Amino acid sequence: MSRNINIDESNLSITVKMEDLKALFCYWQEEWAKKLAEANKLKEKQEWYSSRETAMIFNKSISTINRWKHSGYLTARTIGGMDYYAKKEIELKKGSSVEYDY
Repeated sequence: MSRNINIDESNLSITVKMEDLKALFCYWQEEWAKKLAEANKLKEKQEWYSSRETAMIFNKSISTINRWKHSGYLTARTIGGMDYYAKKEIELKKGSSVEYDY
């Protein structure tokens, strides 16, 4: 890798060969693809949904999800001040034909 770095009082300039720059971008692209694949695998194994995710699944507002929690329709687990809902419970409720809107 060939590069030239010049620094004066207020400017910094770096000269890099185009092929080195392309190699760097390819490396970054591969690394991000790996991280994205890992994140997708974790998402598939996920056992809990956040309030926002739960609201999106039911196509309801977060306020409705909170009302469902307080009414006992959904059971939340609070971790670090955030509510999480069991994936199994959400899938069961989503599969049922009745959704309460209170």
